[in-house]
Amino acid sequence: MQPHVEPLDAKHIEQLGIVVIGRNEGQRLMRALEVLLPLGIRVIYVDSNSSDGSADRARALGAHVVELHEGKQTAARGRQTGFEEL
Repeated sequence: MQPHVEPLDAKHIEQLGIVVIGRNEGQRLMRALEVLLPLGIRVIYVDSNSSDGSADRARALGAHVVELHEGKQTAARGRQTGFEEL
């Protein structure tokens, strides 16, 4: 039996945020953002120096983009940077 889940109201949605990390993610990133952004939840995309235009495409869809250009670019750093941005 599936648990009953109440829909989130506007107050609770404002308290949520999603961090998406990536590098040269192309269509996978676009599909993810096209699903997430209409939910009204703040979406932070942390880009690790993509060369395929991922950061610009994410911006065009309405995501808040943080670009990592310096230092070691790891998944952990991307997640932490996105968390701090939220």
